[in-house]
Amino acid sequence: MLCRSGSVIFAFTIAAIVPALAADNTPFKVKPGLWEVNAEIERSGVPPMPPEALARLTPEQRAKLDQQPTGPRHSVYKRCLTQADVDKGFEPMTGMENAKCARTVTADTPTLRAGRLACSGEMTGGGNYRFEAPTPESMVGNWDVTMTRGDRTMTMKGTMQGKWLGSDCGDVKPRERE
Repeated sequence: MLCRSGSVIFAFTIAAIVPALAADNTPFKVKPGLWEVNAEIERSGVPPMPPEALARLTPEQRAKLDQQPTGPRHSVYKRCLTQADVDKGFEPMTGMENAKCARTVTADTPTLRAGRLACSGEMTGGGNYRFEAPTPESMVGNWDVTMTRGDRTMTMKGTMQGKWLGSDCGDVKPRERE
């Protein structure tokens, strides 16, 4: 669980919600239901976790987190996307609640989201993103983000391809909104 709570979860969070960062009222034109996402993520540096979260880790856990392999990683996962996710734009960026981020939207249509993110405050940094839904049953995207908190900086570049598997999510539960 610890390994997944670091850069991998951070990467999946960005991949899953960056289309929503536009803070617009135009729903992304994708079907609700079960999606399979293939992601290629390249990371360097260490996850910019809050000091209180780092303090809760044992020395062994922190060493493992800080020594996660860098470089490209391929992941495949499934996500149940509800109509509320589509309508509201997925959920907020986990782990970035204390970041003050400005979003500059460069494209905002039902099939394309693109823009820049610039953050200041406890977490600084930013990056670019571009997500397209060529059809309601497919999505592709890419992003590059660099984030810093204290002496911890992580840079991530990623690409993803999502395909709709069907309206029934089966055993995959939707993510709960706060």
